[in-house]
Order: sequence, then C-alpha cells, then structure tokens
Amino acid sequence: MTSRTDKSMRVWKSTADRLIDPIVIEDAHSRSVERVSWDPQREFTFASVGRDENIKIWKTTGTLERLIKVEKELGQSDATSLKIISYSNDGELIAAVDRDSTVLLYSVEKDYQKVGEIKLNEHVYDLKWFNFAHGYFACALHDGTTPIYKVDDGEMTLKTTLRGHRSSATTLAIDPRGTYAAIGSNEGVLSIWNTASMLNTKVITEIDESIASVDCSRDGTYVAATYDRGSNIRVFDVESTEQVYEVPNSVSGQLTFATIAWFPNKTAFAFSSDHGTTLTLMKKPDRIS
Repeated sequence: MTSRTDKSMRVWKSTADRLIDPIVIEDAHSRSVERVSWDPQREFTFASVGRDENIKIWKTTGTLERLIKVEKELGQSDATSLKIISYSNDGELIAAVDRDSTVLLYSVEKDYQKVGEIKLNEHVYDLKWFNFAHGYFACALHDGTTPIYKVDDGEMTLKTTLRGHRSSATTLAIDPRGTYAAIGSNEGVLSIWNTASMLNTKVITEIDESIASVDCSRDGTYVAATYDRGSNIRVFDVESTEQVYEVPNSVSGQLTFATIAWFPNKTAFAFSSDHGTTLTLMKKPDRIS
C-alpha cells in the first residue's frame, strides 16, 4: 500500500517474487494522502487521512466503505487537517491526529463513534499503539519526549514519559513482540527502550541526519531507519546495534521522505524512495539482501 502527494493511493498485491500491478485510487482525498493504516481484523480494509477533515475507510478493491467527518470538541479551529491515522492492534479503536495536535479516538465496534479526545501541547510527529490490544499508545513529540497514554473506555491517561532526546522525536516503532520501542530523532539518534522497565537500553548513532521513519521486523530482530536528506536506508541488528544492511538507491526525494515497512509474516520489507519508487527486498538464508 502506498500513498502519494498527487492525492492518489496504490494497493499492491505481493507474491513470492514480485509486486502485481496495483489498484489505483485517484483523488482519495482533497489533498496529499498523509497516512494509511490497515485494519488488523479485516484483511482487505484500511483507513486513510489526507490533510482534510475526513477519515476514509476503504476496501482494497478501491471502494470507499465509510467516510467519517471529524468534529472536535477541544481546541476548535476553522478547519481540521488530519495527518496521522492508526488502528489499534486488536482493531477495536482507531486513533487520528490533526495538525493542531489533537488526538481523537473512534470505536470501530460502535460504528466509528468518537469515544475520546485530548489536546497535546507539542507538535505530534508520530503515534503508535503497543501490542497489548488497545490499552496503550505512544506519541513522538517536537520537544523530544515520548509520552505513553493508557486508554480505558475512551479516556486517555498519561502513564509515563520517555525522555532523553535533545531534539524532536520524529518517528517511533513498537516491536511486534512488545519488548522494546524504537524512537528516531531530529539529531539522528535512534534509541531503543525496554517496555518492561521503560528505560533506554541502546543507542544507535551511525548517521548524523534527521530520521524520517523507523520500523521493526516481524520478530523484532531488526530495526530499519530512513533519513530525510542524503543517506540510504539502514538496517540494524537490535541486539548488537550493528548495521547489517544498507539499502541502495533509497535516499529521500525532494517531495517526500523515504519510508520503510516490514512485512508482518516474513522477514522482508517494502520501501519508498526518491520519485515515489517502491521496491521489496527479501531476506535470504544468510543475510538480508
């Protein structure tokens, strides 16, 4: 699944050796499509947001299943510009974030009824759910902190805050096993945090560039980082923090940053780079290639 600055989206089917020609959804939103999120309970359903006030629920056939117009109660502004959308790991809740740093929760089981809303004081770069159903989520903020919120019946309560980065926390990822969180920052530092103790255990400082996105492999063995200027995507071994692979020709473009996403069922990943090129790389027996 890829989103584009021309307001379109493309849904690719992955086979063992290639991507099959995509289904193209033109004019998915009135502006650039900012983020998509797959429904973990329904294989052929995903949500999208695109710098307007609408959350859209789609089928992979390109059919629009549902349109949710966001109405805020707190921090009202003339227009809502949504930039982040994320299903919880049990598929029961969906979180949306706008450019005013308002986090909104919707209940999928209650026909996408809004069940919670909070306004944060810092710009939100990223939001990720922990793997415990829909109990917790974390936000990467402009001041370098990563607050973790507990969700109880739609009410969001701050439980703890991860501190340590001296510049903006630009992206974060949660290990699918739930053992660690990876936080990328504007100063190029990638930090690894133990989720049991909420303490920083490792730091990766290979590249002195702002980190655009991070993602963890299906078993948490690897973490990959993309950068927003001239460096290729790097893949690191989490245990040793050593770089194990550099993805060739994967630098960010002038219009969008490079991104990476690991497959949920095999050690392979897809990435986007300059000019919107999308590729997949598979893990071979002895090394990532």
